[in-house]
Amino acid sequence: MFGYQPWRSARAAWVVTLAVLLAGVPLFLCMPPWNDVTLHDMVVRNILRGGVLYRDVFDTNLPGIDWAMAVIRRTCGWSYEVLRAADLLIIGASLVVLSGWVRACGGSQASVAWFVAAAVLFYLFTSEFNHVQRDPWMLLPAVVAARLRLWRCQNGLTAPLAGQVRWAVVEGLVWGMAVWVKPHAAVPAFAVWGASVFLRRRTESFPRLGGEWAALIGGGLLAGAPGVAWLIATGAWPYFLDVFLRWNPHYLADSGPLGYRFVTVFNCFRPWSLLHFIALPLALMALAEATLGRVDRVPVLKWLYQHNPQPDVRTARVLLAVLYLSWMLQAVCIQKAFDYVHIPLTFLGMAVLAGHCWCLGFAYLVWFFVVVVLLYGAEASPPLRAVVQAINPNSSFVKLEPYPLFDHEVMQLWPRCWREGSSPELRDRIGHYTDIHCGTRWQELTAVAEFLRSLDPPLGPRELNCWHDSTHPLYLMLDLEPATRYMHYGTAFGIRSKREVIAEEVRNSRQRYVVSDLVRTTPDRHAPYDPSAWRAGDPLPVWLPPAERAKFPWNQPVVFRCGRYVVHRIDHSRPLGVIRVPAWETLDRLAEFGPDE
Repeated sequence: MFGYQPWRSARAAWVVTLAVLLAGVPLFLCMPPWNDVTLHDMVVRNILRGGVLYRDVFDTNLPGIDWAMAVIRRTCGWSYEVLRAADLLIIGASLVVLSGWVRACGGSQASVAWFVAAAVLFYLFTSEFNHVQRDPWMLLPAVVAARLRLWRCQNGLTAPLAGQVRWAVVEGLVWGMAVWVKPHAAVPAFAVWGASVFLRRRTESFPRLGGEWAALIGGGLLAGAPGVAWLIATGAWPYFLDVFLRWNPHYLADSGPLGYRFVTVFNCFRPWSLLHFIALPLALMALAEATLGRVDRVPVLKWLYQHNPQPDVRTARVLLAVLYLSWMLQAVCIQKAFDYVHIPLTFLGMAVLAGHCWCLGFAYLVWFFVVVVLLYGAEASPPLRAVVQAINPNSSFVKLEPYPLFDHEVMQLWPRCWREGSSPELRDRIGHYTDIHCGTRWQELTAVAEFLRSLDPPLGPRELNCWHDSTHPLYLMLDLEPATRYMHYGTAFGIRSKREVIAEEVRNSRQRYVVSDLVRTTPDRHAPYDPSAWRAGDPLPVWLPPAERAKFPWNQPVVFRCGRYVVHRIDHSRPLGVIRVPAWETLDRLAEFGPDE
């Protein structure tokens, strides 16, 4: 029916991939780091200087990503371009492993190539919130371990017992590495193991399966032992136990309604997350075929599910489906609904589709082209404009916006990225979230850093307190130790039972100056830039309520302001007052709060 069919051409897909990499990587490398990255950098700096983790820098996470970043920082330096390049290498390695799995599932050369194209089109242009994060980094050891499990299932009858045990130890070791990055990896680890037992129940004896299970657990313990030894040797062990036993249960308790977290799977990355509407039934059908027989006999399913009678293909599909579904289970039931949690899930969903020869990258290229045509047409056609306004941004699953490669304002920065690298101005222009409370406005913060460098006497260790998330980079820019061990004060104060503990540490700190962010006090992110918000002689905006002005740090003298950032000098003749960070959802009601709230 058609002549040349690009969706069936692996060559076309690889050309697209190379073109997107050429266009997107310079922009990606110049994007700003998220505040989680600056937190991990603070941990890494503390580790490399002989500090004590959890005591000197508070963190609710296992230190796996910090160890990995410490290796990168020690060997490659402290630029964020280097760290972002390492992020791309880790993501790329995961895609290589998944590409081999797609082939094992019966995917064609074209679907493998378009899978890679889709992943590149997706990841390079996600927001900085998703980069250098634990969940995407956890995917690499997880998929390597799961591929080892697949290899065992496909070669179980021929492997001697000694070899079986040896490879199970290696697999457990790799799963253990994933757990050190994030303990949630244990859920897909046990799920993939359970699925492999089901697949091999008729071909392997119980003693062999039991021995393999013991070896798998032994490998996991082998991965855990050096980390525990490191925590004990560095003095971090008691603080580690305190955080995980006394802080984290309260932190994890506030993860949002389960229904909301489930819906987020399908709308987190509009329109990319739409693929889960197809990947989820495909994964379930792979499990059904393994247990009930062929499922594509149902007419409505023939176009969706591509049957393959080969046992190895069925095994590969079952284990990939289990990995995908168990990853979704832990993401929905255990984790908070953050964007980066869904990055690996999106890659796995893409792999499930590609295993059935779905050429997803081509479909999304067509989608982006149609959207661009629609948006340009809407500028000239009122009826089209009405359609666009009705869909965007109110639709739950679709967002009509130009793909960055088709956006002139974005792509005109490409040559500057080559020339300038990650400058403050380029970070502000390329970043997605530089104007919200947890994203940094880099040019303004650089001006704050210059002011703080000019202080006489200069700031010393633990004399600077960066009060809001977006101000953390100052510690690294000025090479200063923080006034307290807390980076994310807003997150820490969200743990109600620990609020007074945090406030007491602030009172007892050596802080001389505090840097605050006005965007963290209002739901209107543009409010600090409204000229009518300021009056002569008042260093704070008129919309900041009197009761809030009496609380820390707003009750301390203002000595400098640049845009949304305010520098306060601690006046020891004044009481610090109420020390807290109001919950984000209460910012529109600050005027209703009393002096002690």
